[in-house]
Amino acid sequence: MEMVMQRRANFKSFWDKYSDKPDTNSMMLNHSAEELESSDRADILASLPLLHDKDVVDIGAGIGRFTTVLAETARWVLSTDFIDSFIKKNQQRNAHLGNINYRVGDAVGLKMDSTSVDLVFTNWLMMYLSDDETVEFIFNCMRWLRQDGIVHLRESCSEPSTGRSKATSMHDAANANPTHYRFSSLYINLLRAIRYSDADNKLWRFNVQWSCSVPTYIKRSNNWRQVHWLAEKVPAEEGAKETPAKELVDLLKNTWQKEQEAWDAKLDGEKYVWTEKVFDDALTSLPSNSTFFLYTPRTVSPFCHINAHTLAETFNANVWNTELVPEYYRTSLTKSNNLKDQRVRFGWNETLASSVNYWQNKDAKFDVFLSTELLSTADDETIRRATKIMNDGAKIFTLEPVDVVNVAETKERLQKLGYNLESFTDVTKKAIDAQEQYFRDHEQLANEEVIRKNWVLLELSVAH
Repeated sequence: MEMVMQRRANFKSFWDKYSDKPDTNSMMLNHSAEELESSDRADILASLPLLHDKDVVDIGAGIGRFTTVLAETARWVLSTDFIDSFIKKNQQRNAHLGNINYRVGDAVGLKMDSTSVDLVFTNWLMMYLSDDETVEFIFNCMRWLRQDGIVHLRESCSEPSTGRSKATSMHDAANANPTHYRFSSLYINLLRAIRYSDADNKLWRFNVQWSCSVPTYIKRSNNWRQVHWLAEKVPAEEGAKETPAKELVDLLKNTWQKEQEAWDAKLDGEKYVWTEKVFDDALTSLPSNSTFFLYTPRTVSPFCHINAHTLAETFNANVWNTELVPEYYRTSLTKSNNLKDQRVRFGWNETLASSVNYWQNKDAKFDVFLSTELLSTADDETIRRATKIMNDGAKIFTLEPVDVVNVAETKERLQKLGYNLESFTDVTKKAIDAQEQYFRDHEQLANEEVIRKNWVLLELSVAH
């Protein structure tokens, strides 16, 4: 307990150094914050659900740069921060709004009634909490939220919001910043793992709807590691049990951390993707200056995915890549930070259905749909609905591992789902040869196994 109290004292001491200058630069710990603030705020707010007749708590609200807009649409907002001068500035800028309550206090010690809000909103908070405090805070979010309530989280993952730049950062040696720049995968795993039992012994979980980078930081700072998440409180699955906080802390601090580091060691040095050698000839006719949607579940193998960066470069395309595994998603963000191609974006979703929902809500459509394992990992209804995010005449290709090569059966299934099978190519030898060469070219993967299934490459079109 003494160590925890000391850490909180250090944290408060760090922010107290900025308490006499409650401005945007201090809130964002960035000397160039004024250039980013408006665009960053718009990105975050655009990701939230409608707040009409909703109650909101804005935790770590600072001077209220989000509180203002939240209160303009919500029924009621509680705006909290543990620096008194920040809350005073917050009150001044929002004096014209009568539906805001203010509270000075620590986020971890915040007291609110159970099931009292519809949205828990944070923006840069958990990175300032210890592992124990982070788990406690997520449990509190679950307790505060009503059924179907939403939590929004946003954190600097793996590095500060300024990246490695010292020119714009306010994280200097004299103001030692007590921050945990955790892997993005750790937050996803925590949100997915928690099971909470309420006063009526009903169990709840979070449905994590999506994870993605904040666009402004990609455009302005080449930083894909500013990540935010949206999760919904829903009833837990049948047979679920409450997860002990101690168990979650150990997973966060040790297990998930080590698992991510192991995957980093294997994937961060990836020189190319073996599927390039299988897709190459088939993709020559794809349109340039277009939009690509990539779906790469990596169920059959962590190394079976698609090189989004090569596609962006070859076709001058804007590419969105949906990953389903948090650890592989994190390695994709690392690669993006290294290559700095702003045409490429990655998102994490639990399923393809969740990703389709995400893009349907944005009324977005794509010119090209490329996937691996589409038919073996997505249910029929999702495959049918995927056409809703495709433009007319969209080019569709999927690389499938199969036990038996059966053209007639595949064609019949696709027709029922609203697709025409334009071509069906057995690429088994090419796929196996490409994997063997890939593992020879990557020494760190020498012990990995080639997937010696049958492989087929399908070209589809949407039936009209």
